[in-house]
Amino acid sequence: MKKDYTHICIVLDASGSMECIENDIKGSFNTFLNKQREEKGKTVFDLFQFSSEVERLVKSADLALFKDDLMAKYTCSGCTALNDAVCTAIDTMGKEFSAMPEEERPENVLCVIITDGQENASKEFSTADVKKRIEHQQNVYQWEFLFLAANQDAFESGSALGIKENFCKGFCQDSRGVADMSILISCCASEIRTKRRAKK
Repeated sequence: MKKDYTHICIVLDASGSMECIENDIKGSFNTFLNKQREEKGKTVFDLFQFSSEVERLVKSADLALFKDDLMAKYTCSGCTALNDAVCTAIDTMGKEFSAMPEEERPENVLCVIITDGQENASKEFSTADVKKRIEHQQNVYQWEFLFLAANQDAFESGSALGIKENFCKGFCQDSRGVADMSILISCCASEIRTKRRAKK
């Protein structure tokens, strides 16, 4: 593993119901990314958005090199293919990491799932598929998963996907709620880095 290399993947709901906070998401997440640029070590960012379909908007952007607006293409419409998005993100990153030499793979991986609604549009994967993948990555590769949800019981929904209860949080679907959410993600990423360094 490459010391002080943190890979952050955001799996972000882009269904029609998220449109009311679309601009808040863009602004707050750019602030979050700027904060991550200040962290020690290498930070790489991936962004998958999901509505009725899944799209990878940002592919392995090294934050030290990319200063442009990484949230520019985020746009909301359609339904909620949550299962397809999470499984696609995990499978894609897992395949890419496995193709790297062992010494170049990220020391820390944080996958953040953000949604304001229940799964209703996946075509390929089930909730059981999501849970199997998440538990495998947590247990075998020590990936961390953070589940952030509005308009539902975040603990119940996140636990059903195999995510640890203390990593399941609710958020208010407004400007302040989105700002608080981005701060929480930043704190979680910093905490993961600090814990791994302390173990050395």
